[in-house]
Amino acid sequence: MSSLLKVDNLDSGYGDIQVLWDVSIRVEKGEVVAVLGPNGAGKTTLLKTIAGLVKPKKGSIIFEGKAIGGLPAEKVVQEGVALALAEKELFPLMTVKENLLLGAFTKRARQKLQENLARVYSIFPKLKERQYQNAGTMSGGEQQMLAIGRALMTDSKLLLLDEPSTGLAPLLVKNIFEGLRQIMKNKPELAILLVEQRTVQAAQLSDRGYILSNGRVVFDGDIREGLTTQAFVKKYLGM
Repeated sequence: MSSLLKVDNLDSGYGDIQVLWDVSIRVEKGEVVAVLGPNGAGKTTLLKTIAGLVKPKKGSIIFEGKAIGGLPAEKVVQEGVALALAEKELFPLMTVKENLLLGAFTKRARQKLQENLARVYSIFPKLKERQYQNAGTMSGGEQQMLAIGRALMTDSKLLLLDEPSTGLAPLLVKNIFEGLRQIMKNKPELAILLVEQRTVQAAQLSDRGYILSNGRVVFDGDIREGLTTQAFVKKYLGM
């Protein structure tokens, strides 16, 4: 059986600046895969390239057996891949509900709009409480919940999450990761590719993972087991 997402020998970057070299990863249906590594390792570039925001220089990106590498971002979403960036990119003068509804722009998502909206509100009750509040007036943690919720509204099969805990207080980080656990419980067929700086929390949530360093994959396997040894942490994460 082929993987849900199959990235092979990917080179990517911005203009003349190459960020990723020969990166290969797999994501199977229903699993959470973490991508860890130091700042500047190329983690966000990997997600943006898969999502169609950055064009690959070399290699292939196959989703459900179809080549999506180089497709425009809106086409990638239509194929079933959604990205929630760390920058959030919400519409601050629009309400929470209006931001969520904007996520349901594909035909598939519109057909399941009410079902997905109910799911988002059950996973993040705070969004339901604040549904008529302007997004720009919410806290950073609430805005991150909204960014993830809007991505869920696309009814995608693969969710790309870029550092959802960035800049958040510990309690809000806990809420975000609990929300991700609820997502997997509510929609077990969904796969998540998670880029995260909080290695322990990401490893606990994930089935397995990759570590990037200087734009290359340097580890592929069980990160939870690796984090139990000081040698692993020092070698791969510099901690």
